[in-house]
Amino acid sequence: MPEMTEHETPTKKQHRKKNRETHNAVERHRKKKINAGINRIGELIPCSPALKQSKNMILDQAFKYITELKRQNDELLLNGGSSEQGGDLESCCLLFVLQ
Repeated sequence: MPEMTEHETPTKKQHRKKNRETHNAVERHRKKKINAGINRIGELIPCSPALKQSKNMILDQAFKYITELKRQNDELLLNGGSSEQGGDLESCCLLFVLQ
């Protein structure tokens, strides 16, 4: 961030400080929403409750879980399972992602 120059008035300095504070508040809110979403996903994936899950672990496990559900869905459809059964599994997977 540029230093205050001779030509910068206290009003400009106050304005810059207010903009920075506003930006920081918006950024904190954005991070809070992202963390809440990751935590909601962490509650849905099958995992040992004894484990302290990091955000990275939650996202990695969610990816593996969704991939496995998709594989099971594809297998059901290929092995003569009705499209209704496959659709049910796909709906489950989709709900998992959206919640």
